[in-house]
Amino acid sequence: MPLFMVKRKDFDFYRFGKRDAELRAVKPPWKNSKPGDIATIQCGRNILRKKIVKVHKGSLARIFKEVNYKRVFPEASTVFEAVKATRKLYPQAQEFMVFELEDFV
Repeated sequence: MPLFMVKRKDFDFYRFGKRDAELRAVKPPWKNSKPGDIATIQCGRNILRKKIVKVHKGSLARIFKEVNYKRVFPEASTVFEAVKATRKLYPQAQEFMVFELEDFV
């Protein structure tokens, strides 16, 4: 069960349905996550649980070709802004993962 620690702004995007995909560099805590797993999104004591419905792996170019950048970065005006934001978060990473998430009952 992957755990995604996020900032308040990103947590609110999930909570209010403005974001439904989480981007991460490929690293051990979540690299083996698969569709059907339950992801925990946490900000401080606030927790949301979402079901992983699809996982994309690859370069940023591939990721943003398969998944609309607005699903990951709702505030970005262009895909270039999304790439810039990703590079700021993960300056050394070459391979990324995007988890498509949905609510579950």
